[in-house]
Amino acid sequence: MRYLTWIVTLPIALIAVLFAVSNRDVVTWALWPLPFTLEAPLYLAALLALLAGFLAGGFIVWNAQRRHRRRARRESDRVLFLEREVKEAQARATAAEKRLAELSRPVSGAGTGVGLPVPAAPTSTATTVH
Repeated sequence: MRYLTWIVTLPIALIAVLFAVSNRDVVTWALWPLPFTLEAPLYLAALLALLAGFLAGGFIVWNAQRRHRRRARRESDRVLFLEREVKEAQARATAAEKRLAELSRPVSGAGTGVGLPVPAAPTSTATTVH
């Protein structure tokens, strides 16, 4: 990307320097209703006009993209909000799993699960023949 910048910038800079060297004649700038006049080299007048056009175009494009920047900022805020909600939900799920594990852990001394009745030993009323 850096090379592309140089490939574009160097020819433009060379053209600007050649234009400045070739057009050193003095021109008079005057704004009709005002009494001010300014004498400057022709290249300065042309380059300032190009700079003003560049800045005006940049401002127009920047202003036109305002809607997209606003939407991207809102979506970024929404992503942060949802990520925070996911972390909170994961923390709640972890805490719930921990509580469930504590509740389903056997009580010391009892060989059965929580709250389940111990089945009675089978009693048989029939006599056994040996």
